[in-house]
Amino acid sequence: MSDTLANYSLSEQAQRDQSALLIRLLKGPVYRARHRELWEQLLRDQQMIRDYFQHLGLGLTLDDAEGYAFMAQLQFADDDTELPRLIPRRSLTLAQTLLLVALRKRLAEHDDQESAPRLIVSRQEIYQWLLPYSPEVSNELKQQREYDALIKKIAEMGFLNAIPNHTDDFEVQRIIKALVPAAQIAEFTHLLTPAQEKADD
Repeated sequence: MSDTLANYSLSEQAQRDQSALLIRLLKGPVYRARHRELWEQLLRDQQMIRDYFQHLGLGLTLDDAEGYAFMAQLQFADDDTELPRLIPRRSLTLAQTLLLVALRKRLAEHDDQESAPRLIVSRQEIYQWLLPYSPEVSNELKQQREYDALIKKIAEMGFLNAIPNHTDDFEVQRIIKALVPAAQIAEFTHLLTPAQEKADD
C-alpha cells in the first residue's frame, strides 16, 4: 500500500468516526459508561463539535464529572426570529414531572449520604413515591400498570436504565441533574400536592 493511500484511509476512518459521533449526539445523549470510545473522542474534539453545531443553532452540554453530554437548542435573547428546531421541545405530563422530581430528590439524598456513584432504585420504591400523589383506587393492579407505563416512558426518555437480569431495578441516569437542578427540587416539590391534601381541601 502506498503512503498516499494509507494516509487517505486514515483520513477516511477519522471522518467516519467523527460522523458517527455527530450523528449520535443528534440522536440523543452520549454517556461515558455506555459509549466509551465516543466519549474519549468527544472530550478530544469538543471544541470542534461546539463550533460545528453552533452554526446549526445548537449548543453542547458536557459534564465530564457526571459522565454525560447532549445537544440543546441555543436561545438567542436579542433575536425575535425563531430558528427551526432540530432538537424537539419536550412537554412533560404532570405524572412524568412528579416522577422526575422524585428521582432527582432521591439522587441528591444518595449523593449526600453514600459514596457509591450509581443510584439503583426498585420498581416498588417508585410505586411508593407515586402513591401519595394518586387518587384512591379500587383496582390496584390497574394502578400499578399505569405506574409501569410511566416508568417505561421515563426510561425511554433516558432518565432510567433497566438493570440487566433484574427487571424491577433501575439505575437513575445522572443526566436528570441537567433537567432538574438541585436548587429547583424544593420548588417543584412544593408545587406537587399529594392527593390526600387535595381531598382535604
